[in-house]
Amino acid sequence: PCVGIHSLPPSSAALLRPGKHTVSKYWDFDPGKRIRYRTDAEYEEHFRALFTQAVERKLRSDAPVLSELSGGRDSSSIVCMADVAIARSQAECPRLDTISYFDDSEPNWNERPYFEKVEKKRGRPGWHIDVNAPEPKQSFEPRQPSSQSLGKRFVATPGYDGRTSPHVAKCLAAQGNRVLLSGIAGDEVMGGVPTPAPELEDLLARARFREFAHQLKLWALELRKPWIHLFWEAARDFLPLALVGVPEHCRPAPWLQPSFVKRYRAALMGYPSRTKLFGPLPTFQACIATLNVLQKQLARTALPFAPTYERRYPFLDRDLLEFLFAIPREQLVRPHQRRSLMRRALAGIVPEEILNRKTKGFVSRRPMVAVSQDSADLTESAQDMLSVSLGIVDSQRLLDTLQKARRGEEIQTVTVRSTMCIEGWLKDLFALGCIDSGSAVNPLVPLGEPVRS
Repeated sequence: PCVGIHSLPPSSAALLRPGKHTVSKYWDFDPGKRIRYRTDAEYEEHFRALFTQAVERKLRSDAPVLSELSGGRDSSSIVCMADVAIARSQAECPRLDTISYFDDSEPNWNERPYFEKVEKKRGRPGWHIDVNAPEPKQSFEPRQPSSQSLGKRFVATPGYDGRTSPHVAKCLAAQGNRVLLSGIAGDEVMGGVPTPAPELEDLLARARFREFAHQLKLWALELRKPWIHLFWEAARDFLPLALVGVPEHCRPAPWLQPSFVKRYRAALMGYPSRTKLFGPLPTFQACIATLNVLQKQLARTALPFAPTYERRYPFLDRDLLEFLFAIPREQLVRPHQRRSLMRRALAGIVPEEILNRKTKGFVSRRPMVAVSQDSADLTESAQDMLSVSLGIVDSQRLLDTLQKARRGEEIQTVTVRSTMCIEGWLKDLFALGCIDSGSAVNPLVPLGEPVRS
């Protein structure tokens, strides 16, 4: 985001020379790699070995390691596998602690029974945080620049500035933790989203039409959707976006100025691309696209401080990902069983109630309630926004959206929050003298792509 500053892509090397630089990859996922076994048991054994190794690698610490325990399959699997490694003296850490969040006011979120199942299995309670406990009020209103934010804590990109929640900070200080394990990416790489599209696209790309018709029928019965809808979902990914249009969830926020959207449309939509019919299999293309999204999400998160600690992600272990990208898609997701491989491989290690729970997904009311409660302050802020004078936001459309929230109507709460984060970030840049609110409609300078070898 800063002129003259480029990030180095993963698994890449940069060669700097007078007046130029080149970036080359020294490693990448191999689209031609295939892992095929005769039985499910062989896939399960291979997965257990790699997942154990992934968790062991993330346990290296001379202080007790803390792991998130939400009650879902991902965090529970990490905790249970870590306990196995520690019991076998294969982990380089003295102890594993857990931290769990709960909210008894949420009608659709009752995770206590699930994370307590894991605590009961391991024989010790974890640190519990009531998300409704008093702490500095969560507000969507853009913050005013502070001397701290303009000094060594200036955030280079909009969003979370790395400041640790007081409740989490208390937990880390009390237990001496400096490493936090997270289940992020488990849902994306282990088949948590039960979509048959990549598998069906593979069959289309390889012209296996009879098998395609069979799988199409099975998935249509499982998802209770007309087979023609599933066929279209698979086929449309091969077509240009100009023909099929952009999915609604990828469209830019309606309160952004048309000129700004036109210039940054690709970035605002997440750089969409169609699936290629020839070359790597569609499932492999989908895996790489998912990984790119995860990388962007993690890259824009500031390093935590006060206190400082390191986040680690076992499901992003390279060896584990290589395996998951090389096995047949039907090992991960089946018509009657999402996360099929995880459920089969970790039976007896993770409590059955967690492995076989229907889903942990829910829609939290908290973001909507927060926007509704802050709507008066947000409305006042929206009438004098720097992003409006810079030609980014249409204030009237944003005000209309906030009025909907005030009336209790559903709005894009995540996008509203992102807009306010960007507003606070721009105010920091303005206070630093990096931008002039009246100099230009579009002050953002697009960076050229680095030369690649």
